[in-house]
Amino acid sequence: MSERGPVNICIIGSGISGLSAAFYLTKYQNVRITVYERSDVFGGRANVNQDGEHCPRVFLSDYARLFSILRGVENDDGTSIYDTLQAVHRYCYIEGRGWAEISHLYVALARELSLPDRFKVVKARRTSPLVAAQVPGTNENRYGSMRNFSPLSLARVITNLRRSTIAFALGGPTDECLISPWVRYLEKAGVTFRKSCGVDVVTSLPQGVTVRSAAGASMFDAVLVTAFVPDLADLLTASGIDHRVRVLNHTHCKCLTLALDPREKILASRELALYSRGGINVVLQPDHSRCVVLCTRPLSTDVGYVVSRVREFLGLEHGITDIKVRDNQQPAEAIYAADYLKPGFILRRGHQNFYFAGSYLKNSYPIDSGEGAARSAFDAVQRIQRDYRLTSAAAAPAPAPAGEYARPRPLARQQVTRAVRQGGLA
Repeated sequence: MSERGPVNICIIGSGISGLSAAFYLTKYQNVRITVYERSDVFGGRANVNQDGEHCPRVFLSDYARLFSILRGVENDDGTSIYDTLQAVHRYCYIEGRGWAEISHLYVALARELSLPDRFKVVKARRTSPLVAAQVPGTNENRYGSMRNFSPLSLARVITNLRRSTIAFALGGPTDECLISPWVRYLEKAGVTFRKSCGVDVVTSLPQGVTVRSAAGASMFDAVLVTAFVPDLADLLTASGIDHRVRVLNHTHCKCLTLALDPREKILASRELALYSRGGINVVLQPDHSRCVVLCTRPLSTDVGYVVSRVREFLGLEHGITDIKVRDNQQPAEAIYAADYLKPGFILRRGHQNFYFAGSYLKNSYPIDSGEGAARSAFDAVQRIQRDYRLTSAAAAPAPAPAGEYARPRPLARQQVTRAVRQGGLA
């Protein structure tokens, strides 16, 4: 390939899969990488826009592939993104008792709780529609159909729930702590980023692939599409490429980003914590005096109702200084909950210059996540390497052990307390 000059590769999408693919491709010689992003901010479904966070960014303990990438992405101060991750203290609410810390991410598998207590927590989530109707405001969340799942995909999810016992999170905003340093690192490695530059049409030619965008037409040797399912289907259809992509219903979860008064007592503990009750999940980030609230199945997604519940959960005594609300009602902002797409079966006839990556693609990780995105990116880059005979600039990216993980920062206590925290206060 050296005789024909650099291999020019276009990556469509700057989400976790797109950034992971760019990371892997920078490890090879004589490669030019251009990343197209249609939004005015990078990150895909991990982005942060004027309406705040897409969702609380939580990393499970078995994210071996993604963690191996984050260890290699340096911040400006020389530390890695991985070094900044913090273990999350997990709290659930038990009626009649209050908040209790548990060692497992999922309540049903928390050994600290008795079976009656687990039953109380699960039962509290099953609220009568008549009660829900009495709550002001409507529930704007929309849920993807369970028919999108197969028995095999459900089995994969259940298996992963049992295995992923610990969660980690960023200490602050996702753009500041994850996406921006990742993009800066890749730019220093020679990657070109084009934001506000959506790709309209891709055309396969004998000499490569033409990519048409708002910036005009450019020719590449190969195109790696990491766009989310609805955008992927639209792009292939607009390009006249016969494909098998089905756009299914997806899960839409409203998210609030709340700036808290630094005087709040709950911030004094300095520990990253997750509080879940009544379909409202709050990730507290004390270092930035804020919390990110994900509404999964609350009685109402009315902002006033959700904020009042958060105040109650955290025992807030002062005013909330800023509220950002992200409805996540667009298909591209959804959570994909269905069977995987098989990369080799997306196109009805072969196009050797096209590759695909994303958490919605079949890979070795059981559920839709950042880890699935990273693993699918690794698989795609391996195929590109073989097809174009790329040569490693240094050590080629090696598969991470399936069970590998390490705690970026240990929990504050070796033994998780069973003590109940009334009102969520330390």
